[in-house]
Amino acid sequence: MVTVDALRNTELFQDLSDETLGAITGLAKVASYEDGDSIYELGDDADDLYLVDSGRVRFSLGVGNRPLASGSVMTAGTIFGWAALLEAQPRRLATATCLEPSTVLAINGRALLQIFDRDTAAGYTVMRRLAAMIARNFMETLSS
Repeated sequence: MVTVDALRNTELFQDLSDETLGAITGLAKVASYEDGDSIYELGDDADDLYLVDSGRVRFSLGVGNRPLASGSVMTAGTIFGWAALLEAQPRRLATATCLEPSTVLAINGRALLQIFDRDTAAGYTVMRRLAAMIARNFMETLSS
C-alpha cells in the first residue's frame, strides 16, 4: 500500500501538503521486479516517475545508443525516471535495472503534472527540486 509518509520521506515530495500527497498516492501503483529485471531502457517511453520502495536499482545514463556501464545505485526513498515530468522529453535518457528483488512505486507523469497545475505552489517546489536533482546527477556522472 502506498502511503503519504512514503512520499513525504523523499527529497522531491517532502513538505508538500497532506492533500497534495494524498492525491499523488492515489496515482501510485506498486510494481515488483526480480534481480536483473529492467524497469526501463534507453529510448523507452517516459510515462512514469518511480520511487524505490525496497531493493536496489542501478540508474545508468545513456550515451549515444548505449547506457554507461556504471551508474548510480538507488535505494529505498530514491526517486528516478524524472523524464516523465518533462513534457518535451517523451523518451528515457537512461536505463534502470534491478540489482536485487525490488519494489517501486510508479506515478504517471502526466497525471502528476495535472496535480501540480491545481497546486501550483507544490508544482513549483517539486520542479525546483527536480532541477537540482538533475544538475546533481549530471555533475556526479561527469566526475565519475
